[in-house]
Amino acid sequence: MKNKKLAEYIIELARVDQGARSLRFEKPELVKGIPNYLVYAIDGVNNPRIRKIISDFGYPTQKLIGKQAMESFHILIQHQDFDLELQEECSKNCDFEPKLKAYLIDRVLVNNGRKQIYGTQFRRDKNLNSVPRPIEDIKNLDKRRKLVGLGPFKQEWERMKKRAEETKNMVLKK
Repeated sequence: MKNKKLAEYIIELARVDQGARSLRFEKPELVKGIPNYLVYAIDGVNNPRIRKIISDFGYPTQKLIGKQAMESFHILIQHQDFDLELQEECSKNCDFEPKLKAYLIDRVLVNNGRKQIYGTQFRRDKNLNSVPRPIEDIKNLDKRRKLVGLGPFKQEWERMKKRAEETKNMVLKK
């Protein structure tokens, strides 16, 4: 790793990002309140920071910042849904691990109104159930997932359903 200071900065940005998101689950009574606004504010504040990193250092690579910081940078980019250009640029220019790149590629496709190809993106329906966003060529989905190091889609969907159920239980306890 060439730039330890940059790596630490990126890891800290992602730690704050994830902390705000987890607050929604630690405080179920706030699931639809302040934590959601906090998440959006953090995403907005991170956008110029990410763009400054790219401007000053180029697109991050594992060689520059290491594996952990690249995983953290991926989290930050995943949450830049209001800046599809940035997400697209990073999906093409950052050396994310194939599995992480698959998540970002699907995110960009879905955010552009297209079908995802790796089955990584889900949404909540009106009953708070987790449902996959539309998937291209579902017959060959698990083959594509395997090529990038993702497990079978059925396992991922089960995991997302379980997570949605936990969220529903927290919201309904209110």
